[in-house]
This record gives sequence, structure tokens and C-alpha cells, in this order.
Amino acid sequence: MNELDGYVRVLLGHDQCPIDNGVMTLQEYANAVYSRGMAITIEIHRQEREGLISRNSPMYRFRTGELRTFCEMAHRAAELGSRRLTYATLLFEMREEADV
Repeated sequence: MNELDGYVRVLLGHDQCPIDNGVMTLQEYANAVYSRGMAITIEIHRQEREGLISRNSPMYRFRTGELRTFCEMAHRAAELGSRRLTYATLLFEMREEADV
């Protein structure tokens, strides 16, 4: 949970993003942390399948609660980053056309 808390603080703008790729920063960061969240989900599912994690255990509740919500948040942030990139591209193209 501590790992996810750090990612959430960056996604919400409370902490500085560890990467700076200009307009692509949000999309790339959100995609990376979403992928990390899904990797954690895969590992928990694997342990559930192997019988190491049972229903209603703390890890099961973590997967179906905080982790699921975090993954949705990161997914939405990646979508927002994509829209920002599209908008920046549109502005660039409009400036190019105005200069012609």
C-alpha cells in the first residue's frame, strides 16, 4: 500500500513526478504505474489460484479494494494524458498552419 500511496500522490499532483517528458509526462507515468498495479494484481491472482491467499483475507480485500481503485485511477490519468497530448498536437498543427 505504501508503494501505491506514493504513486497516488504524484497522480494527484501532491508530489513531483519523477520523470519529465513534457506534455507526455502524465500519460507515460500513469501508464507505468498502471502497469505496476496490474503486475501486483497478477501476482495476487496467482497466489489465490495456488491457494496461498483465501477469500476475505487481507490480501484479497486489498486486491478487490485499494488496488482495484488505484488501477482505475491510473487508467483514467493515462487517458487524460492522452487527451492532453492530442490537444498539444492540435495546437502545434494550428500554429504551423497559421505560419504558412
